[in-house]
Amino acid sequence: MNRRFNRGKALRVAVCLVLLAALSSCMQLNMGLTVNANDTVDGQLLLTAEKSVLSARNKNIPAAFAELRQNIPALPAGEETGYEDNKLFGSQISYRKAPLAGFDTESVKLVRDGDLYRFTLPLDPKKYGGKVAQQNPQQQQAFLKLMSFEISVTFPGRVIDSNGTVNGRSVSWRVDSNQDKPSELRAVAEAPPRSSASPAAAGDDGGFPWLLVGGGALLLLLLAAVGVLLVRRRQPATPATSGPTPPGPTPPGPPVGAPGPG
Repeated sequence: MNRRFNRGKALRVAVCLVLLAALSSCMQLNMGLTVNANDTVDGQLLLTAEKSVLSARNKNIPAAFAELRQNIPALPAGEETGYEDNKLFGSQISYRKAPLAGFDTESVKLVRDGDLYRFTLPLDPKKYGGKVAQQNPQQQQAFLKLMSFEISVTFPGRVIDSNGTVNGRSVSWRVDSNQDKPSELRAVAEAPPRSSASPAAAGDDGGFPWLLVGGGALLLLLLAAVGVLLVRRRQPATPATSGPTPPGPTPPGPPVGAPGPG
């Protein structure tokens, strides 16, 4: 009795693993990101599956892809559009000056830690194959192993640590299908000093914005000084105070030799 049960269970597991291979070996996650010095991100993310496998599961290919995507952890939000070529169908997410804060997600973690940028892409089996695992938890490890990843991240500063291939300020990883996966893809790079244009510069440490207040006070003083000067220019000039009237000319006396009075 137990032998029959064990054989039946083993057969079901084998069938599930074969089905899983058909489902996940066709999935690819490709991502290329560029981190800007003002803590924003440009780039694209492409999640695809082979049309032949999707159509075998469901003639409605978009519906089949949507169902398969439920096994992928949440991706950084961006401008998402459909992607399709002769072999692949999927979703393309574009990032244009996207705030760095939007990349602290379950699937991708790209954060600033003081004067460093830290990138991590966890390859934890518990995060992948969640929908498949509802039927058989043993399939999570197989689901992740049969996926493929091609990732590239370019930083504004020098790369100081990574488990990928470093080329200048860029780090890349390629993990093929049916290949043992590392626990994570990681990189650490230097971050430039934050500028006032950085989205994270204002209130960075939660302190009082002394620079902003000081600048406002100086502007008010300048405006007050200009106002005083304008008021003084508009006042009429005060007339000069008149002094005592100088004496007039002395009248001329009688001509010489003229007889005097009486």
